[in-house]
Amino acid sequence: MKTKLKLDHMTTKSMLAALVLSLVLSVPGLANAEFNFTTIDFPDSTGTAANGNSNNQIVGDYNDSNANTHGFILGKKGGFKKIDVPAATLTQLNGINAKGQIAGTYHDGTRFHGFFLSNRVITTLDPPGSSESQGGFLNSRGEVVGGYRDAVGKRHAFFWRKGVFTTIDPPNLHATLGPIAFGINDRRQVVGTFVDVAGKRHGFLLSKGVYTTLDFPGAAFTIAEGINNAGQIVGLYVDANDNDHGFILSKEVGYEEINVPDAAWTHVYSINAEGEIVGAYYGDVDGITHGFVGKPSHEEHEEHN
Repeated sequence: MKTKLKLDHMTTKSMLAALVLSLVLSVPGLANAEFNFTTIDFPDSTGTAANGNSNNQIVGDYNDSNANTHGFILGKKGGFKKIDVPAATLTQLNGINAKGQIAGTYHDGTRFHGFFLSNRVITTLDPPGSSESQGGFLNSRGEVVGGYRDAVGKRHAFFWRKGVFTTIDPPNLHATLGPIAFGINDRRQVVGTFVDVAGKRHGFLLSKGVYTTLDFPGAAFTIAEGINNAGQIVGLYVDANDNDHGFILSKEVGYEEINVPDAAWTHVYSINAEGEIVGAYYGDVDGITHGFVGKPSHEEHEEHN
């Protein structure tokens, strides 16, 4: 199904909060990396999450004063665009590529649907026989990953390309709980999360047909959310004390923990080609969820296509 999208454009010079947070990532025994964090709050929102980023735009969702959820696009040069799928009761934007194509999720009052947005035309992404679906990230080819529930309610991960769905479930799955694919890069490497036969949640990487389980050291469970073309993976994990942290995984360094200073929890959802990350954190002081962008603080970094 395809639908024409209506854009509600709001510009603001103060699209990013003035406060910039400097953070040194620290995991005992592992190398450190440095990021500068800037808070992202949609104007007059009661909660904001930054879910996906390309090199020039960020997408996410926010809650208004009536607890309604809307999507947004934020350009690096300023200005928010509010995005609502027509007739939807909820809209979330989860991924954006350099062409400005978007993947996300909406609710029509009956069920959740994944969607792909290109040139203001929305294509609903419902795998055959699904009872609900959600869209994750997409790559420069316009290929989308996500998750869906089948007719009996079991969850599966999917890959979508030009109207064709492929189920991409990791092996050794729990009998009733299933996986979700969240991130994909131009090399068609996919990351996500699954629950194994013993009931433990892990992250996963699918690369060239091979599945690799991802577990942050000592974590109670791990979710892989995003992957860039360099193969850097980001996500979140829960420690033994039930605290949520973000993480970044690279071949050069391994796992590193990410915590926004003074936050009760930190989640990382996406990483772009420049190594910039986006996500959400919960403010201990104000009790509100905020979006953020984190930029590597070193001036020189390797560029990846």
